[in-house]
Amino acid sequence: MGRAKALIVWGTGSGVGKSLFAAGLLRHFKRLGLKAAPFKAQNMANHARVVRGGEVASAQWLQALAAGVEPEVRMNPVLVKPFGERGAQVVVWGKVDPFLSGLPWKERRPHLEAPVREALEGLLAEHDLLVLEGAGSPVERNLWPDLPNLRVAEWADAKALLVADVDQGGALGALYGTWALLGEHRKRLVGFAFNKFRGDLELLKPAYGLLTGWTGLPVLGTLPMLPLALPEEDGFRYRQPAGNGPKVALLRYPHAANLDEFWPLSELARPVHATSPEEAEGAELLILPGSRLPARDLPWLRAFLPLIQRHLEAGRPVLAVCGGAEMLAEALLDEEGVEERGKFPGLGLLPYRVRMAREKTVERRRVRLRGLSGYWGRLEGLEVEGYEIHHGQGLPLVHQEGPLLATWLHGLLENPGVQRALFGREARGLEEALEALADALERHLDLGALHRALGLAGKAFPAASPLGAPTEAFASVGHLDPPPPPGLVLLLGGAKSGKSRFAQRLAGPFATLVATAEARDEEMAERIRRHKEERPPTWETLEEPLDLPGALKRARHPTVVVDCLTLWVANLMERGLDPLSEARRFLRAVEESGKRVIAVSNEVGMGIVPQNPLARRYRDLLGQVNALLAEAAQEAYLLVAGRPLPLGGGRVPPQEAGRPGPQGGEPGPGRPAP
Repeated sequence: MGRAKALIVWGTGSGVGKSLFAAGLLRHFKRLGLKAAPFKAQNMANHARVVRGGEVASAQWLQALAAGVEPEVRMNPVLVKPFGERGAQVVVWGKVDPFLSGLPWKERRPHLEAPVREALEGLLAEHDLLVLEGAGSPVERNLWPDLPNLRVAEWADAKALLVADVDQGGALGALYGTWALLGEHRKRLVGFAFNKFRGDLELLKPAYGLLTGWTGLPVLGTLPMLPLALPEEDGFRYRQPAGNGPKVALLRYPHAANLDEFWPLSELARPVHATSPEEAEGAELLILPGSRLPARDLPWLRAFLPLIQRHLEAGRPVLAVCGGAEMLAEALLDEEGVEERGKFPGLGLLPYRVRMAREKTVERRRVRLRGLSGYWGRLEGLEVEGYEIHHGQGLPLVHQEGPLLATWLHGLLENPGVQRALFGREARGLEEALEALADALERHLDLGALHRALGLAGKAFPAASPLGAPTEAFASVGHLDPPPPPGLVLLLGGAKSGKSRFAQRLAGPFATLVATAEARDEEMAERIRRHKEERPPTWETLEEPLDLPGALKRARHPTVVVDCLTLWVANLMERGLDPLSEARRFLRAVEESGKRVIAVSNEVGMGIVPQNPLARRYRDLLGQVNALLAEAAQEAYLLVAGRPLPLGGGRVPPQEAGRPGPQGGEPGPGRPAP
C-alpha cells in the first residue's frame, strides 16, 4: 500500500465544527470504499475514551467509528487534560507522561514532535486516506511554528478545508482573516465551508462571491444546524436540544468531564445541565458526572447537598459516575498531589474513603450487573460495556446505596439495554446519526472539489497558492506574508475581461491599491463604489490620478496594484503631461521601491480606428506606454474572457491552472484537456 492521501480540516477557531466535519467526511469516504482513518496530533479535552493502547479524545474515538475502523491511540497521540489554571496532564500514545505533565507548554513542544510524527507516518502507511483535524485556529501566529495544524499538514502533504461557524457570528470575516494570515500555507486550501446555519440561505449566498473574489477560492457549501445527538467533545459549547421524557439534571460542576457519554439523554429525556440547585429542582433523575478535579469541585457541589438529600429521601434515583462518586465518599485523600494535594472531606453519602494513586486506571470493561434493587433493579442481570479512567482507588466498581448508584464505569447510559430498561426505548444510536451527518455533507457541500484535489476522481488539479510563494515555511511573526518578489507585473485586456479580479488574486490579502480614477460624474462614481466593495477589506487604498512614483513611496504594503494605467494616461494628457516620460519615471520608481507592482491597463489597439485625432493619439500613446511597461515587466498577461494568457515567457500562476473555465469544464492555460 502506498502512502495515504490526506485532508486536514482547519477551523477559524475552537468549537466551529472541525470534529463534526471530520467525522462526516470519514463516513463519506467509508461509503466510497476507502480505508480511511482520523488523526489529531494534539487535542486539549477532558472528554476521553479508552481504546486499544490507552485513552484518546472522544472526538477521535467517534471519528474512528465513522470511518469504520477500530479506535487506537495513534489517532490522537497527544491528549492534554487541563487541571484548571495550574497545569495539565499530558497523555502521550494513550499513557500519562508525568515528565511532560510537569513541564511548561513551551518546553513540552520539542518532546512531542517525534511521537506525533511516528503516529502520523504509521497511519499514512496503512490507509488510503487520512482526515486530519486541526486544533483551534491555524493562524495563532504567536505560537508558530504550529504543530497540530501546520506542521502535520506539511508532513502529510495534506489538502485543507477551512470551516467557520455561522451561529457564532462573524463567519465571513473569520474565514477571510484566517486565509489572509495563513501566508504561504494558503497553498493547501481547497475551499471554505460554513457550519451551523439556520434561516434563509439566500442571505448568506453573497458571502460566497465576496470570499471567492477576494481569495480566488470557492465556498464548497453551507451545513445547516443539524439535530444530531452526537457526543459533544467540548462541553463548554454544549447546546441542549429540546426533548421529551423525564427531566434529568446533570450537575455541571466547574471541572465536569466525560459529559459526552450522556448523549443518549438528548433523545430519551429532557436533560438540563444544572449549575444551580434551582435548575435541578423537579428532576426525576440526578446525575453526577465525572470530574477532572473532584477536590476542586467539592466546594461547588456542597451547595447541592440539601437537594441531593431531599431527592434521595423521596426515593428518587441518583447516578454518580467516577469523580462524581468520589465526591460523595467520606473523604478524598491525595497525599502525593496526583490531582490536588491534601485531605478533603467528602459529602459522606457513601461509606468509603477514596485515595488518589499515581498509577492511572485506564481499562475497557464488560460486566454483568448484580444485586441491584428499587429503581436500579431494572438493570439487574444486564451485561453492560463501559470503561474506567481514574486515579482514585477505594470504591467498588458498582455500588448501590438506596436510590444512589455509584460506579467507576463510564458509558453506562450508552448501552441500549440500559436505555430500554430506564427510559422504555433506545436512542437511535451513533451509526444512524453518523449516516445522517454524511447524508447532510453530501447534500449541502461540493465534495467533488475535495475528490479532485485529493486525486480521488479524474485529474487532480493543484489548489490555489500565492504566485511566487516560497516553498520553505515563513515563520517570522514580524510579517503577515512572505516578501513578494520585487518587480513589475503587467495585466492587459479589454473592458470587463477580468483584469482587476485577476490582480486581486495575484496580490493576495495585503496590498496597496493605487486608484487612478476620478469621480467626475455619477456613472463613474458608481463604478468606483462597486470596485471598492469588491476589493479585499485588508487592502490599503491610495487615490492618485497622476503621481504614481509618489504613491509608490507612500504605499504601506510590499505589493502595490495600480488600477488602472488607462485612466492614468488620459489624466496625464488632459493636464498636458507626456505619458511616455511619466511612464519612464514610473518604471524607475518601481525599480527603486523594491516592491512588487501589478499594473492594470486596457488593450485598446485591437478595436476600430477612432474617428477623431485626439482619440487616435490617445490610443497610440496608451499602446506605447503598454509596450514600454511590457518590455520592463518580469511577467505580463493578456486577459481574455477572464482567463490569463502569459505573454513573453510569463507563466500561468498555480491558482489559475486548476480554475475551471466559464462553463466549469473547459481546458484553460496550464490545464490539459481531459
